[in-house]
Amino acid sequence: MRHWIGIAAMLLLMCALAATSHAQPHKVIFDTDFGLPPTDDGWALALALGSPELEILGVTTVAGNFSVERATAEVLKMLELSSREELPVYQGADMPLVHAPSDFARGEYGEWYSGDPPPMPAGGFASKSAESISAMDFMVRTVLDAPGEVTLVAIGPLTNVAMAIRQHPRFASSVKQLVIMGGAIAQLPDGHGNVTPNAEFNFWVDPEAARSVLRAGIPTMLSPLNVSRKTGLTRQWYEAIVARDTPITRLARERLGPRYAANPGRSDLMYDQVAVASLIDPTLVTTQEMFVDVDALHGINYGVSVGGDEPWPGAEGAPRVQVQYDLDWDRFIRMFVERVSR
Repeated sequence: MRHWIGIAAMLLLMCALAATSHAQPHKVIFDTDFGLPPTDDGWALALALGSPELEILGVTTVAGNFSVERATAEVLKMLELSSREELPVYQGADMPLVHAPSDFARGEYGEWYSGDPPPMPAGGFASKSAESISAMDFMVRTVLDAPGEVTLVAIGPLTNVAMAIRQHPRFASSVKQLVIMGGAIAQLPDGHGNVTPNAEFNFWVDPEAARSVLRAGIPTMLSPLNVSRKTGLTRQWYEAIVARDTPITRLARERLGPRYAANPGRSDLMYDQVAVASLIDPTLVTTQEMFVDVDALHGINYGVSVGGDEPWPGAEGAPRVQVQYDLDWDRFIRMFVERVSR
């Protein structure tokens, strides 16, 4: 009898340890071309801050939606509004690796090339400043100090990640996982671009970085435009968010309220929010494993991501990655609304 009691106790202990291990949050570096809500980066950080499944080790900024200086100023303000000033912020790359601004770039969305001083965020600049070391140095140090434990959530151009890979030969092999919002896969439904006919914004801003990061051998989950186009933040869900009164929901009301008043049928696609949600709960998305590469040739397909079931000529080094293409919308939006309005 004692023998069986001992075995039962051991099994219970193993189950308890397994449950404890399973409950451990993901250690995350949050890499972003940030803008305060209602930008998708701002909503994505609000979702991450409200999710106990994620332990944010630091926020790193990169040029993309705005200049890196503006991204840094606004993420610092976001953390102040959220009473999370303890989280460190590290400023990263102020320009893509190669991509130079053009007349076309200046006429499209995004101010990644801007050298203007950052405008004052709503409510004034944060009292806290960014840390003294660069985003790339922070990434390398943090990942190498805990090999196989840190996930990179990259929801802007991949310049910082590419530079960290170049900086240390063991960096890529030491990253646990990479979750990317970027690309558009034409082979899957809703796979057209949003800045050129086939190129998605984040990959188009820095195609060389996107190509090198995908080819670095890091286990990767790609959240492209395909899955983002299954979303729509309508007035119904906006009103559910602002029904609670917090500094973030007040900011959302100030910025989004007039837009929904002017256009009650407005529906905004959700990009970075889906990438973050898929790390919190992978069952929210449907994926397909594909070979994915990025065109870095300076022609009409510059920045286009291409996915295929088998390798093709010119993409012999393309890696196999998990590509999201569908979403459990109802579960996703209910989780999103509840957590960003906490």
